[in-house]
Amino acid sequence: MLDFGVTFLITLVNITILYVVLKKLLWKPMQKFMDARTRKVKEELDGAATARSVAEELKKRYEDLLAEAEKEAEAILKEAEGRGRDEYKRIVGLAEADAAQIRHRAEERADFELRRAQDELAGEVARLAIAAASKVTGRAMGAQEDLSEAEAFIRGLGARSPEAGRA
Repeated sequence: MLDFGVTFLITLVNITILYVVLKKLLWKPMQKFMDARTRKVKEELDGAATARSVAEELKKRYEDLLAEAEKEAEAILKEAEGRGRDEYKRIVGLAEADAAQIRHRAEERADFELRRAQDELAGEVARLAIAAASKVTGRAMGAQEDLSEAEAFIRGLGARSPEAGRA
């Protein structure tokens, strides 16, 4: 059983003194440590929340810049395609103009060659006609005047022929 004697009172006084001493020496420093620790955790949480909001803001700005850069790249690409089409049309137009000019020169050259060949043929036919007429008549023909008249006559025939109308 319990004996409530002097030992009990001394033990009770010792426990009370120990409680007061421990409370003064350990409880307050421990309470300060816990308060400081709590304050530090709250500050770190606040700092983390601030850092997170800053990071989210930076992420949003980055995404906005990226979207803007994509739009700008698309616009640049469309502009380049437009310039490419314009340049293509310009080059094709120049090529068509050059081709038309070359075709025109070739036609002029062909017409010139045709007229020259017709003139040579007319001169040759006139010479042959005069030579044949000379043999038939027995008279010497071939004066320059006769030759010119014969060439003019043959050219006149060539101008009235259906083949001349096609050329």
